[in-house]
Formats: sequence, C-alpha cells, structure tokens
Amino acid sequence: MSSLTYLTVLSLLALSAASTATSAAAISATVTAPPPRRAPRGPAIAAQFLSAINAARADAGVPTLLWNATVAQRAKLHVSWLRDSAGCYLNQTFRDPIGSDTMTWFRGYDRPSPADVVALWVTERQWYDRGADACVAGKACGSYQILVTPTLRQLGCALVACPSRGAVAACVYRGGK
Repeated sequence: MSSLTYLTVLSLLALSAASTATSAAAISATVTAPPPRRAPRGPAIAAQFLSAINAARADAGVPTLLWNATVAQRAKLHVSWLRDSAGCYLNQTFRDPIGSDTMTWFRGYDRPSPADVVALWVTERQWYDRGADACVAGKACGSYQILVTPTLRQLGCALVACPSRGAVAACVYRGGK
C-alpha cells in the first residue's frame, strides 16, 4: 500500500472515529437528559389529584371523594383567571370574580405534579387540631382542613403553568352526592 493511500485510510478512520464519538455523545446526551416536566392535563391530572387526595383522606379516616368534571371546570376557571389577570399571585385570590367556592390554592416555582401539590397541603396536618376542627393558634392549616372535611364528597382540580415559570393549582370541593 502506498504511503499516500495509507495516510488517506488513516485520515478517514480518524474522521470516522471522531464523528462516531460526537454522534455517540449526542445520542447519549439526548437519551440520558430528562425531558422537561410539564403539568399533566385531562385524565392524567384528574387521576393524580384524586389519588393523592383520597390517600390523604384515607389516612385521616374520612370518606374518599369522587371526581366531578363540572367542579374541575370551576377550578380551571379559577386558576386561569389567576394566571391571566393576577400574574399567578395567590395574594390576589380575594379579587377572583368567579365566585366563592370551598377550595385550596397552590403556587409553586417549578412544574409540580398533582402529588407535589397535595403533599404540600398535607404538611399542614401537623397544625390541625381535629377535635376542635381548627388550626393550632398562630399556624396555617386551612388547605389540609378542607382536604379532610368529612362532609365533602366531590372534587375537581386544575393545574396551569404561569408565564413567569412555575404553576398554580386549585381544587374545588363540593358536598352532597
């Protein structure tokens, strides 16, 4: 084999190896990099909220809830208003024109799952006095208190992304059948 042919073959092998290494690194990066988290929608959000809330209710010894799509639409209206008109700030919920509902609110700075939202509400359990059905003096537990109210029977929740990153969620609860 001539030295020119030998050098050409070596050059081609080196280019091929570099290309393969680059391609392997690119493939490895795309395979191992986790996809960005997105807020679940539709049936996924319903199942995740319902499962997490009913687990917390079972732990508290109160009846489970049923998902109500009409109630979920109310929750969606609340969080959409909060996102679109109030900049996702929970301190503006008192201005919510949709009306008063029995509900819990959440504001997160990442892309939380419904389980993340409910887990935060459940952390308030430590400040809840079940016998008095009230929060310990000076502590907030209203979200947990609503979550475990035994007379509530239906649930609808919504979770939307905020333009400034993060998300807001609300769950609306109803009594009755």
